Amino acid sequence: MIRTPDQRVRVFVSSTLTELAAERRAVRDAVTRLRLVPVMFELGARPHPPRTVYRAYLAQSQVFVAIYWQSYGWVAPGEQTSGLEDEYQLSAGMPRLIYVKSPAPDREPRLAQLLARIQDEGGVSYRQFSEPAELQQLVENDLAVLLSERFEMTRPGQAAAGGAPLAGALPVSATPLLGRDQQAAAIEDLVAGQGVRLVTLTGPGGVGKSRLMVEAARRLGPGFADGVRFVELAAVSAADLVAPAIAAGLGLSTSAGQLTADLQAYLRPRRLLLALDNFEQVIGAAPLLAELLAAAAGLVVLVTSRAVLRLSGEHEFAVPTLPAPPAGAAPDPEELRRYASVSLFTERAHAAVTGFELTAGNAAAVAEICRRLDGLPLAIELAAARVRLLPPQALASRLDQRFSVLTGGARDLPERQQTLRNTLEWSFGLLPAGEQALFARLGVFAGSFSLPAAEAVGAGSPDEGRAGRPGPVMDTLGALVDSSLVRPQTGGGEPRFALLETIREYARERLREGGDWVPAHDRHAAYFLAQAEPAAADLTGLGQLAWLDRLETEHDNLWAAMSWLVDHGPLEQAVHLSLITTRFWWLRGHVAEYARLGDDFVAGSKDLPPYQHALALTQAGFIFIGNGDPARAQAVFEQSLPLYRQDKERLAVTVNSLALAFLGHLAARRRDYADARRFLDQGQALLRELREDDLTGYDRLRPLLTLALVDNVLGQVQLSQSDNDAAAQVFTDGVAVARRAQDWLPLLTLLYDLALARQAQGDLAGAAGHLQEGLALAAEAGDETSAAYYLEVLAAVAGQQDNPQRAARLFAAARSILDASGSGWLHAFVPRVPHDDAVLAALRSRIGDPAFQEAQAWGRSAGSKRAVEFALEQA
Repeated sequence: MIRTPDQRVRVFVSSTLTELAAERRAVRDAVTRLRLVPVMFELGARPHPPRTVYRAYLAQSQVFVAIYWQSYGWVAPGEQTSGLEDEYQLSAGMPRLIYVKSPAPDREPRLAQLLARIQDEGGVSYRQFSEPAELQQLVENDLAVLLSERFEMTRPGQAAAGGAPLAGALPVSATPLLGRDQQAAAIEDLVAGQGVRLVTLTGPGGVGKSRLMVEAARRLGPGFADGVRFVELAAVSAADLVAPAIAAGLGLSTSAGQLTADLQAYLRPRRLLLALDNFEQVIGAAPLLAELLAAAAGLVVLVTSRAVLRLSGEHEFAVPTLPAPPAGAAPDPEELRRYASVSLFTERAHAAVTGFELTAGNAAAVAEICRRLDGLPLAIELAAARVRLLPPQALASRLDQRFSVLTGGARDLPERQQTLRNTLEWSFGLLPAGEQALFARLGVFAGSFSLPAAEAVGAGSPDEGRAGRPGPVMDTLGALVDSSLVRPQTGGGEPRFALLETIREYARERLREGGDWVPAHDRHAAYFLAQAEPAAADLTGLGQLAWLDRLETEHDNLWAAMSWLVDHGPLEQAVHLSLITTRFWWLRGHVAEYARLGDDFVAGSKDLPPYQHALALTQAGFIFIGNGDPARAQAVFEQSLPLYRQDKERLAVTVNSLALAFLGHLAARRRDYADARRFLDQGQALLRELREDDLTGYDRLRPLLTLALVDNVLGQVQLSQSDNDAAAQVFTDGVAVARRAQDWLPLLTLLYDLALARQAQGDLAGAAGHLQEGLALAAEAGDETSAAYYLEVLAAVAGQQDNPQRAARLFAAARSILDASGSGWLHAFVPRVPHDDAVLAALRSRIGDPAFQEAQAWGRSAGSKRAVEFALEQA
């Protein structure tokens, strides 16, 4: 920097006045020996309040020198910090030279905290001294070196004409930026290609906004004749301090009263890119940017912020997390390296532990880490640093305590980025109280959620949360979206929202600390219990499919509500929720998680009233059957019968009859046909006591479901005794009942068994027709496992129809689907056709090895949709 004698560099000196008087004189002498101007509080007349004076002095200074010893300084009435700390915060964007006197046996705690933060922030010169003379020499030498460096930075051709900023150089990172080429190019296109002049990079803390902005600014720099200026605003504590920080970043010497006008005058003739980092805590200064952009046509501004600025002409660029492998991704190192999150983890882990590589042994754990950390760059870097102590497998197992594990970031990072918790606490601390409360309550959601759900769970009162009523929750949710803590999701007919899993875990911590843990979960469970309750239109036909689709969308929340009710009660509500959603868990392939409820219902229902206890046992029996545990199912069904007899209500009668029908089914499966008929007769006798108009809604369907189940069991008994014609007739009657109920569960079982009866009769075309109808229904309901069982029978029929190639393809497709999706529920109610290696060997011998291998390869690669389409074609 070269200035004329009347525009010498001003050096602001910050310290307490009394305890460091001698040191202040030493610094003054060092500054004047270099022909610079010391700016010191005691040197000027002050007909203004002290804070106004030192703010004005700082605004006109280019270098900040601070001296600290033991005193934190005076805190004025109504203020939170001393003038000493305020001066440091106001110096953001200026070169800072910090000198700390030692020893300091009586250093005040708040000063010790300030010094710790200064060291954590990095980017400052921090030196220790003992005597004034030593200090003078240090300051004189440091200022000389600083001026030499700045002079070198502003040689002809390297700085804007007419200006030579002391600060504002674009940071140069010590590590490469990974996985952001596409986003950097998109920002470059916005500015250079589309002429956008204000781009705000938004996203949650730790997503990498600053690094991406610096990279985009670096690429754009050559297109700006007056260069790029970078201003860090993280230490700027108030909106009215942004203008001084920008002025300092531009190297502009001005007075407080003329600050905005001088900024406009400086920028007006220039073609300059201004990069402002961490704007979220000074969002009130957004109008200043609008004024500068309006005054200077050649100015372009890039901003990083966790919230949008809401200015005309602003283009929000939402910085995404890095792509992460999906759950279940193959642990192939070469394939996983294609994911930017995995590449970032690998590179940073290699930097932490020489020789670290992504291998077949650790690839699955690394993929899980990146997925569970949502591809959040800061979290991944912190996790990679932990490889010094924990191999990836051990690290992945500890991510349930991610906030205690993900600490120890690089010392040259700001303090808020040295742990994952600090990053999120920074964002949380910027929220008003109402937004903090809603943010914490949103932690109860698992997966995405709708606006009505947020209103029901997040409201502080029933009236506030009334669904569809515009009000505080909707407005506050919008603010959280703007703050990048909640993500809107597109697609579907209604707006949905979600929290990154890492952010959700933090929200749950705050919810637990805030005392709203139980009420928020109770509201969540109550809302989803009401949402799951089927209306009349949801019980049959296409309405049932739409209802299943709605529940699939809410699957994670539905399970969270169920788990809360099981663990915290009332258990009766958990049993009811399980009962009304049974067909969802079975038809949509969630049998395994649903199976975990059986033991809970048995153990937790012992103290319930007789009917509620019986209902819990019956529901547990349904679950045990679906999970392939007939012995336990029989035990709880039998335990429920005397309890039902204590209650003569119509609803108890219907569920009792259904339990008897299931006992009949279990007896038939173990070939105890006498017991089977006895249970079935008892169930039918109970049903004859009811009139159809005695029941409504879902309860009205139960007698039909019982009759359909009775027909299915009776037909299986006759089929097992080779009475094929009688079996076919009973199954036909059952299909008619199931069609009347328009319920997928009994219809899928009865069509399957009717096809077996037709096959046994030798009516292969009739069998194929029933199978294709059932297959189409299973596919329409999204029930892939039941579709696979239908494919097996169609394969058997094709083999009998002298089409072994088709049979081999269908068998292979069925096995592939079941291997991928699990065993499902249908196998618990119907007999499977032979499908073992002996069957396949017979097909191989019929068509030859090459054709068999081709058929097997086709089946393994076809996928469910293609296999169903093939099976529905005419043989």
